[in-house]
Amino acid sequence: MSSNPELSKPNSSDDETQSSDIVEQLRLAKYFLTRNSLNVTDRSYVITADDLAKVIWLFPIVGIAIGGLGAIALILFIWTGIPEPVAAALSVGLIIWITKATQEDGLANLIDGFGSGKNQEQKIAIMKSKNRGSYGILCLAIVTIAKVAAIASIAYIDSGAAAAAIIAAAVWSRSLIAPSMRWLPPLIEALPSEWIITPSEGNTCKGLILGFLLLALMLITPAGTSFIIILIAGGASAFAIGCLALWQIKGYTVDILWSIQQVAETTVLVVTSAIIIGNIA
Repeated sequence: MSSNPELSKPNSSDDETQSSDIVEQLRLAKYFLTRNSLNVTDRSYVITADDLAKVIWLFPIVGIAIGGLGAIALILFIWTGIPEPVAAALSVGLIIWITKATQEDGLANLIDGFGSGKNQEQKIAIMKSKNRGSYGILCLAIVTIAKVAAIASIAYIDSGAAAAAIIAAAVWSRSLIAPSMRWLPPLIEALPSEWIITPSEGNTCKGLILGFLLLALMLITPAGTSFIIILIAGGASAFAIGCLALWQIKGYTVDILWSIQQVAETTVLVVTSAIIIGNIA
């Protein structure tokens, strides 16, 4: 019996197209989270809100890459004999360098604006300003010290668990950006055009499920079922920043989203350290 050769051979061009689409989406997601060069062939290419809408569910995957590099650095530093606190500081510093301090800059802007502004217009104007105030600098110092201390305290017990915590925090905190954009109204006058979207319910759910599964995979061994506490704590901290934004400026800007990521990431690390040390059951 003869067969149709067109039906029997796999459609390799479709597979290649799908693979190239995923790679392109990951590059776009990386660009949104790190502002690293997009390296597109077409120099006239303009990033749009449609691009963000398509790739926002991949933010947790970018989190794996960012956190993974920090985790590998931590393990290598400890393996070479560097003390845990120093190794933790260097791994956090590497992550800040990889992301060009994009999220940290947003958190500092929020603290400066909310701490110094007297009304919505002033708060937004201060957040847009390039000048860094005392509130922002002190907040970044506290957040960075908290991250380093949490990672180091876990690494004293188990360096592998500390590496897993870095990845889990990077993943889950970035998973919370899409749902924050769904329930907070955008401040259109204070947002770049590519950020003025409401993520679809499907992409939001995909990102959250992906983040949940990856966090569980990272922390189920060192934290057991208490990873649920870590998950909830990270989500609650993101919700708190969202509520603060609603109260202060009645919506979100990019700085609000970056602040949500930073606070959630720090919360995940701190709560994970408390659980692994044994201070939280």
